[in-house]
Amino acid sequence: MRRSVAMFGTVLTLACGSSGGRDVSATAVVTSDPTTGTTTTGGLTPTTTEPASSTTQQATTDTTGPDITTSSTTTGGGPIFDLGGLPDMPPPPPLPLPQLWYSVEDLLIYIELNQADGSVAQLVTNTIVNDPTIPGVVNSCSLTMLEDGSLLGGRGVDGQTRLFHVPAPPTDGSDVEVVILGDMPDGIYVEALYTDCDGRVYLMDTGLDSVSNIGNRLLRFTGDYLAGDLSYEVITDLMVAVSADIDDMGPGIDAQGAVIDNPGFGIDSGAIYNLDYTTGTGTMLGMGGTYGIHSLGGPLFDDGVSRLYVLSVDAEVFAADPVTLALSPVLATGPTLTSGNPPGDTGFAGPLTECNTGFPQG
Repeated sequence: MRRSVAMFGTVLTLACGSSGGRDVSATAVVTSDPTTGTTTTGGLTPTTTEPASSTTQQATTDTTGPDITTSSTTTGGGPIFDLGGLPDMPPPPPLPLPQLWYSVEDLLIYIELNQADGSVAQLVTNTIVNDPTIPGVVNSCSLTMLEDGSLLGGRGVDGQTRLFHVPAPPTDGSDVEVVILGDMPDGIYVEALYTDCDGRVYLMDTGLDSVSNIGNRLLRFTGDYLAGDLSYEVITDLMVAVSADIDDMGPGIDAQGAVIDNPGFGIDSGAIYNLDYTTGTGTMLGMGGTYGIHSLGGPLFDDGVSRLYVLSVDAEVFAADPVTLALSPVLATGPTLTSGNPPGDTGFAGPLTECNTGFPQG
Protein backbone atom coordinates (compact mmCIF):
# COMPACT_ATOMS: atom_id res chain seq x y z
CA MET A 1 0.00 0.00 0.00
CA ARG A 2 2.58 2.53 -1.08
CA ARG A 3 1.20 6.04 -0.94
CA SER A 4 0.71 7.75 -4.28
CA VAL A 5 1.26 11.48 -4.32
CA ALA A 6 0.22 13.79 -7.11
CA MET A 7 0.01 17.59 -7.18
CA PHE A 8 -3.17 19.04 -8.53
CA GLY A 9 -5.16 22.24 -8.42
CA THR A 10 -8.02 23.21 -6.21
CA VAL A 11 -10.37 20.36 -5.59
CA LEU A 12 -13.70 20.31 -3.85
CA THR A 13 -15.09 16.83 -4.28
CA LEU A 14 -14.22 13.26 -3.82
CA ALA A 15 -12.96 10.39 -5.86
CA CYS A 16 -10.88 7.42 -4.90
CA GLY A 17 -8.89 6.33 -7.87
CA SER A 18 -6.03 4.09 -8.68
CA SER A 19 -4.84 1.68 -6.05
CA GLY A 20 -1.28 2.59 -6.94
CA GLY A 21 -0.86 3.86 -3.40
CA ARG A 22 -1.87 0.58 -1.84
CA ASP A 23 -0.65 -2.97 -1.97
CA VAL A 24 -3.27 -4.67 -4.10
CA SER A 25 -1.42 -7.95 -4.55
CA ALA A 26 -3.76 -10.91 -4.45
CA THR A 27 -4.64 -12.20 -1.00
CA ALA A 28 -5.71 -15.79 -0.67
CA VAL A 29 -9.14 -15.98 0.99
CA VAL A 30 -10.43 -19.30 2.22
CA THR A 31 -14.20 -19.42 1.85
CA SER A 32 -16.41 -21.67 3.88
CA ASP A 33 -20.10 -21.71 4.88
CA PRO A 34 -20.33 -21.40 8.69
CA THR A 35 -23.84 -22.14 10.30
CA THR A 36 -24.66 -18.86 11.15
CA GLY A 37 -35.77 -26.43 42.16
CA THR A 38 -35.28 -25.33 45.67
CA THR A 39 -38.05 -24.17 47.96
CA THR A 40 -37.28 -21.81 50.87
CA THR A 41 -39.62 -21.04 53.72
CA GLY A 42 -38.97 -17.72 55.45
CA GLY A 43 -39.05 -17.11 59.19
CA LEU A 44 -42.14 -15.84 60.96
CA THR A 45 -42.72 -12.11 61.09
CA PRO A 46 -43.06 -10.88 64.66
CA THR A 47 -46.33 -9.11 65.51
CA THR A 48 -46.36 -6.11 67.83
CA THR A 49 -49.49 -5.34 69.82
CA GLU A 50 -49.88 -1.82 71.08
CA PRO A 51 -50.96 -1.33 74.69
CA ALA A 52 -54.64 -0.51 75.09
CA SER A 53 -53.74 2.98 76.24
CA SER A 54 -51.72 3.84 73.13
CA THR A 55 -53.13 6.29 70.61
CA THR A 56 -52.57 6.41 66.84
CA GLN A 57 -52.50 9.91 65.50
CA GLN A 58 -52.90 10.85 61.81
CA ALA A 59 -52.03 14.19 60.29
CA THR A 60 -52.41 14.96 56.62
CA THR A 61 -50.92 17.99 54.92
CA ASP A 62 -51.87 18.81 51.33
CA THR A 63 -49.77 21.09 49.16
CA THR A 64 -51.56 22.67 46.27
CA GLY A 65 -49.65 23.12 43.02
CA PRO A 66 -49.71 21.99 39.43
CA ASP A 67 -50.30 18.25 39.49
CA ILE A 68 -48.50 17.88 42.84
CA THR A 69 -50.11 16.27 45.90
CA THR A 70 -47.98 15.58 48.95
CA SER A 71 -49.29 13.85 52.05
CA SER A 72 -47.68 12.57 55.20
CA THR A 73 -49.13 10.15 57.70
CA THR A 74 -47.81 9.78 61.22
CA THR A 75 -48.24 6.46 62.96
CA GLY A 76 -46.78 4.84 65.97
CA GLY A 77 -43.91 3.65 63.72
CA GLY A 78 -42.97 7.11 62.36
CA PRO A 79 -43.99 9.29 59.41
CA ILE A 80 -44.73 7.83 55.98
CA PHE A 81 -44.58 10.20 53.00
CA ASP A 82 -46.54 9.67 49.78
CA LEU A 83 -44.99 11.74 46.99
CA GLY A 84 -47.29 10.49 44.27
CA GLY A 85 -46.29 8.75 41.04
CA LEU A 86 -42.89 9.34 39.41
CA PRO A 87 -42.83 10.76 35.87
CA ASP A 88 -42.42 8.25 33.07
CA MET A 89 -38.95 8.09 31.52
CA PRO A 90 -38.85 8.78 27.77
CA PRO A 91 -38.35 5.67 25.66
CA PRO A 92 -34.86 5.10 24.23
CA PRO A 93 -34.35 6.15 20.62
CA PRO A 94 -35.07 3.42 18.10
CA LEU A 95 -32.14 1.37 16.85
CA PRO A 96 -31.08 1.87 13.25
CA LEU A 97 -31.37 -0.86 10.67
CA PRO A 98 -28.26 -3.04 10.43
CA GLN A 99 -26.25 -1.40 7.67
CA LEU A 100 -22.82 -0.90 6.16
CA TRP A 101 -21.35 1.92 4.07
CA TYR A 102 -18.33 2.54 1.90
CA SER A 103 -17.25 5.30 -0.48
CA VAL A 104 -14.87 5.18 -3.43
CA GLU A 105 -14.27 7.72 -6.19
CA ASP A 106 -17.63 9.48 -6.77
CA LEU A 107 -19.75 6.69 -5.22
CA LEU A 108 -21.34 6.34 -1.78
CA ILE A 109 -22.60 2.80 -1.25
CA TYR A 110 -25.34 1.82 1.23
CA ILE A 111 -25.74 -1.85 2.20
CA GLU A 112 -28.89 -2.79 4.11
CA LEU A 113 -28.73 -6.08 6.02
CA ASN A 114 -31.55 -8.43 7.00
CA GLN A 115 -32.30 -8.29 10.70
CA ALA A 116 -33.18 -11.99 10.71
CA ASP A 117 -29.85 -13.45 9.59
CA GLY A 118 -27.41 -10.67 8.66
CA SER A 119 -27.56 -11.35 4.92
CA VAL A 120 -27.66 -8.45 2.44
CA ALA A 121 -31.17 -7.14 1.76
CA GLN A 122 -30.10 -4.52 -0.79
CA LEU A 123 -27.05 -2.63 -2.06
CA VAL A 124 -27.76 0.94 -3.19
CA THR A 125 -25.39 3.16 -5.17
CA ASN A 126 -25.53 6.91 -4.50
CA THR A 127 -23.49 9.37 -6.56
CA ILE A 128 -21.41 12.25 -5.16
CA VAL A 129 -21.99 15.26 -7.41
CA ASN A 130 -19.60 17.91 -6.06
CA ASP A 131 -18.03 19.90 -8.88
CA PRO A 132 -15.25 20.05 -9.95
CA THR A 133 -14.15 16.47 -9.45
CA ILE A 134 -10.74 15.39 -8.17
CA PRO A 135 -8.41 14.49 -11.04
CA GLY A 136 -5.53 12.05 -11.03
CA VAL A 137 -4.40 9.38 -8.63
CA VAL A 138 -6.26 9.42 -5.31
CA ASN A 139 -6.38 6.63 -2.73
CA SER A 140 -6.87 5.84 0.95
CA CYS A 141 -10.63 6.27 1.17
CA SER A 142 -11.72 6.29 4.83
CA LEU A 143 -15.20 6.46 6.33
CA THR A 144 -16.88 6.32 9.75
CA MET A 145 -20.45 6.73 11.00
CA LEU A 146 -20.97 9.37 13.67
CA GLU A 147 -23.37 9.12 16.64
CA ASP A 148 -26.16 10.87 14.77
CA GLY A 149 -25.97 8.53 11.78
CA SER A 150 -24.16 10.98 9.52
CA LEU A 151 -20.92 9.99 7.79
CA LEU A 152 -17.41 11.44 8.07
CA GLY A 153 -15.06 10.55 5.24
CA GLY A 154 -11.53 11.17 4.07
CA ARG A 155 -9.58 11.08 0.81
CA GLY A 156 -5.83 11.01 0.32
CA VAL A 157 -5.12 14.03 -1.90
CA ASP A 158 -1.71 15.43 -2.83
CA GLY A 159 0.05 13.76 0.07
CA GLN A 160 -2.44 14.60 2.80
CA THR A 161 -6.05 13.86 3.68
CA ARG A 162 -9.10 15.92 2.81
CA LEU A 163 -12.14 15.39 5.07
CA PHE A 164 -15.81 15.61 4.16
CA HIS A 165 -19.18 15.18 5.89
CA VAL A 166 -22.44 13.63 4.69
CA PRO A 167 -25.10 15.04 7.06
CA ALA A 168 -27.98 12.89 5.77
CA PRO A 169 -26.65 9.85 3.89
CA PRO A 170 -29.17 8.81 1.21
CA THR A 171 -30.37 5.22 1.00
CA ASP A 172 -32.36 5.48 -2.21
CA GLY A 173 -29.78 5.96 -4.96
CA SER A 174 -29.90 9.75 -4.88
CA ASP A 175 -27.25 12.24 -5.86
CA VAL A 176 -25.48 13.69 -2.84
CA GLU A 177 -23.33 16.78 -2.36
CA VAL A 178 -20.92 16.37 0.53
CA VAL A 179 -19.66 19.11 2.82
CA ILE A 180 -15.89 19.67 2.48
CA LEU A 181 -14.37 20.23 5.93
CA GLY A 182 -10.80 20.89 4.87
CA ASP A 183 -7.36 19.27 4.74
CA MET A 184 -5.67 17.71 7.76
CA PRO A 185 -3.01 20.01 9.23
CA ASP A 186 0.69 19.15 9.26
CA GLY A 187 0.44 17.15 6.03
CA ILE A 188 -1.18 14.24 7.86
CA TYR A 189 -2.20 11.32 5.64
CA VAL A 190 -5.02 9.27 7.13
CA GLU A 191 -5.88 5.70 6.17
CA ALA A 192 -8.71 4.98 8.65
CA LEU A 193 -11.38 6.90 10.55
CA TYR A 194 -13.09 5.47 13.64
CA THR A 195 -15.80 6.42 16.16
CA ASP A 196 -15.71 5.14 19.76
CA CYS A 197 -18.53 4.33 22.19
CA ASP A 198 -18.57 7.92 23.44
CA GLY A 199 -18.83 9.37 19.94
CA ARG A 200 -15.24 10.64 19.74
CA VAL A 201 -13.47 10.35 16.38
CA TYR A 202 -10.03 8.81 15.77
CA LEU A 203 -7.69 8.94 12.77
CA MET A 204 -5.02 6.43 11.77
CA ASP A 205 -2.00 8.47 10.65
CA THR A 206 -0.07 6.38 8.12
CA GLY A 207 3.25 8.09 8.94
CA LEU A 208 6.14 7.85 6.50
CA ASP A 209 4.37 5.61 4.03
CA SER A 210 1.54 3.13 3.63
CA VAL A 211 3.57 -0.07 3.84
CA SER A 212 5.36 0.23 7.21
CA ASN A 213 4.62 1.39 10.75
CA ILE A 214 7.28 4.11 10.70
CA GLY A 215 5.60 7.25 11.98
CA ASN A 216 2.23 5.55 12.49
CA ARG A 217 0.09 7.26 15.14
CA LEU A 218 -3.47 7.08 16.43
CA LEU A 219 -4.92 10.59 16.61
CA ARG A 220 -8.15 11.95 18.11
CA PHE A 221 -9.97 15.15 17.23
CA THR A 222 -10.06 17.77 19.98
CA GLY A 223 -11.79 20.53 18.03
CA ASP A 224 -15.19 20.94 16.39
CA TYR A 225 -14.23 19.09 13.25
CA LEU A 226 -17.65 19.48 11.65
CA ALA A 227 -17.07 23.25 11.83
CA GLY A 228 -13.65 22.88 10.22
CA ASP A 229 -11.52 22.81 13.40
CA LEU A 230 -9.30 19.80 12.66
CA SER A 231 -7.04 20.09 15.70
CA TYR A 232 -6.08 16.78 17.28
CA GLU A 233 -4.16 15.00 20.01
CA VAL A 234 -1.89 11.96 19.76
CA ILE A 235 -3.34 8.92 21.56
CA THR A 236 -0.81 6.25 20.61
CA ASP A 237 2.57 5.97 18.93
CA LEU A 238 2.10 2.87 16.77
CA MET A 239 5.65 2.55 15.44
CA VAL A 240 5.99 -0.64 17.50
CA ALA A 241 2.54 -2.02 16.68
CA VAL A 242 2.17 -5.71 15.81
CA SER A 243 0.84 -4.74 12.38
CA ALA A 244 2.95 -3.01 9.79
CA ASP A 245 0.07 -0.77 8.83
CA ILE A 246 -3.68 -0.40 9.46
CA ASP A 247 -6.00 0.24 6.52
CA ASP A 248 -9.24 0.19 8.51
CA MET A 249 -10.33 0.04 12.15
CA GLY A 250 -13.38 -1.97 13.20
CA PRO A 251 -15.07 -2.48 16.57
CA GLY A 252 -14.19 -5.67 18.42
CA ILE A 253 -16.42 -8.45 19.75
CA ASP A 254 -15.68 -9.62 23.30
CA ALA A 255 -15.90 -13.11 24.81
CA GLN A 256 -19.57 -12.53 25.71
CA GLY A 257 -20.36 -11.61 22.09
CA ALA A 258 -20.83 -7.89 22.74
CA VAL A 259 -19.38 -5.20 20.49
CA ILE A 260 -16.62 -3.07 22.05
CA ASP A 261 -14.61 -0.17 20.68
CA ASN A 262 -11.17 -1.17 21.98
CA PRO A 263 -9.53 -3.57 21.40
CA GLY A 264 -10.94 -3.99 17.91
CA PHE A 265 -10.43 -5.64 14.55
CA GLY A 266 -7.72 -3.92 12.51
CA ILE A 267 -7.09 -4.91 8.88
CA ASP A 268 -3.96 -4.50 6.77
CA SER A 269 -4.20 -5.72 3.16
CA GLY A 270 -6.34 -8.67 4.24
CA ALA A 271 -4.42 -9.51 7.42
CA ILE A 272 -6.83 -9.15 10.36
CA TYR A 273 -5.59 -8.37 13.88
CA ASN A 274 -7.15 -8.34 17.32
CA LEU A 275 -5.56 -4.99 18.09
CA ASP A 276 -5.44 -2.78 21.18
CA TYR A 277 -5.56 0.61 19.53
CA THR A 278 -4.05 2.37 22.54
CA THR A 279 -0.92 0.21 22.79
CA GLY A 280 -0.50 -1.38 19.36
CA THR A 281 -0.34 -4.82 20.95
CA GLY A 282 -2.40 -7.77 19.80
CA THR A 283 -2.37 -10.87 17.65
CA MET A 284 -2.89 -11.64 14.00
CA LEU A 285 -6.06 -13.72 13.64
CA GLY A 286 -5.90 -14.65 9.95
CA MET A 287 -6.85 -13.39 6.50
CA GLY A 288 -10.09 -12.04 5.03
CA GLY A 289 -11.20 -9.15 2.87
CA THR A 290 -8.66 -6.49 1.87
CA TYR A 291 -9.10 -2.94 3.17
CA GLY A 292 -12.53 -2.76 4.85
CA ILE A 293 -13.78 -4.24 8.14
CA HIS A 294 -16.66 -3.49 10.54
CA SER A 295 -18.61 -5.19 13.35
CA LEU A 296 -22.31 -4.71 14.08
CA GLY A 297 -23.82 -5.30 17.54
CA GLY A 298 -26.28 -8.04 18.43
CA PRO A 299 -29.11 -5.61 19.33
CA LEU A 300 -29.42 -4.81 15.61
CA PHE A 301 -30.36 -8.42 14.79
CA ASP A 302 -33.33 -10.59 15.74
CA ASP A 303 -31.12 -13.32 17.23
CA GLY A 304 -29.03 -10.87 19.29
CA VAL A 305 -25.76 -12.11 17.74
CA SER A 306 -23.02 -9.62 16.86
CA ARG A 307 -21.58 -9.98 13.36
CA LEU A 308 -18.30 -9.15 11.60
CA TYR A 309 -18.10 -8.08 7.93
CA VAL A 310 -15.18 -7.52 5.56
CA LEU A 311 -14.87 -5.92 2.13
CA SER A 312 -12.52 -7.17 -0.59
CA VAL A 313 -10.64 -5.02 -3.09
CA ASP A 314 -13.16 -6.23 -5.68
CA ALA A 315 -16.00 -4.77 -3.56
CA GLU A 316 -17.22 -8.19 -2.42
CA VAL A 317 -19.01 -8.23 0.92
CA PHE A 318 -18.44 -11.20 3.26
CA ALA A 319 -19.54 -12.12 6.76
CA ALA A 320 -16.64 -13.46 8.82
CA ASP A 321 -16.66 -15.64 11.92
CA PRO A 322 -15.20 -13.34 14.61
CA VAL A 323 -13.14 -16.19 16.08
CA THR A 324 -12.05 -18.35 13.13
CA LEU A 325 -12.46 -15.73 10.37
CA ALA A 326 -14.15 -18.36 8.20
CA LEU A 327 -15.92 -16.44 5.45
CA SER A 328 -19.46 -16.74 4.19
CA PRO A 329 -20.18 -16.95 0.48
CA VAL A 330 -20.19 -13.53 -1.21
CA LEU A 331 -23.20 -11.64 0.19
CA ALA A 332 -23.13 -8.83 -2.38
CA THR A 333 -20.78 -7.15 -4.85
CA GLY A 334 -20.54 -3.41 -5.30
CA PRO A 335 -20.47 -1.60 -8.63
CA THR A 336 -17.43 -1.40 -10.87
CA LEU A 337 -15.76 1.96 -11.50
CA THR A 338 -15.72 3.69 -14.87
CA SER A 339 -12.03 4.44 -14.28
CA GLY A 340 -11.23 0.73 -14.11
CA ASN A 341 -9.68 1.14 -10.67
CA PRO A 342 -10.33 -1.42 -7.91
CA PRO A 343 -13.89 -0.75 -6.63
CA GLY A 344 -13.14 -1.92 -3.07
CA ASP A 345 -10.12 0.29 -2.33
CA THR A 346 -11.84 1.72 0.76
CA GLY A 347 -12.75 1.21 4.40
CA PHE A 348 -16.08 0.04 5.84
CA ALA A 349 -18.44 1.91 8.19
CA GLY A 350 -21.66 1.31 10.13
CA PRO A 351 -23.50 2.11 13.37
CA LEU A 352 -22.04 1.34 16.78
CA THR A 353 -24.49 0.03 19.38
CA GLU A 354 -24.37 1.13 23.03
CA CYS A 355 -21.12 0.14 24.74
CA ASN A 356 -18.55 1.29 27.29
CA THR A 357 -15.42 2.78 25.80
CA GLY A 358 -11.99 1.19 26.16
CA PHE A 359 -10.22 4.41 25.16
CA PRO A 360 -8.72 6.91 27.63
CA GLN A 361 -10.77 9.93 28.58
CA GLY A 362 -9.55 13.26 27.38
